[in-house]
Amino acid sequence: MNGKHHDLYRCNHHHPIKDDQSFVDFGTGRFVADNALIPLLKALNEAGLKTRTHNWSGEGEGGHAFVSIILGPDVRFEIKTVDEIDAARSRFNGDVELLISWRVPEAT
Repeated sequence: MNGKHHDLYRCNHHHPIKDDQSFVDFGTGRFVADNALIPLLKALNEAGLKTRTHNWSGEGEGGHAFVSIILGPDVRFEIKTVDEIDAARSRFNGDVELLISWRVPEAT
């Protein structure tokens, strides 16, 4: 395998690295990220949440995205229906939300 081919697959075994992807490392090792999701992945990591996989297939008809967050021992989640009975706003009442809570690690 020549060096160029090896570089294309080194961190992403599913397919060659595309123009809309970049290598990133948020402290746990280098990996391939979809450019559109790098700000989200970086923010989650800096807030203390770890991600395992993600995908961004673009906007519009047929576009979709997902992100996987590792639910370690200090991460909890709850799926619930919004009911802000004590708030002035009611815009989201009746919508379903994913509430994620975690212990923020100390800065190193």
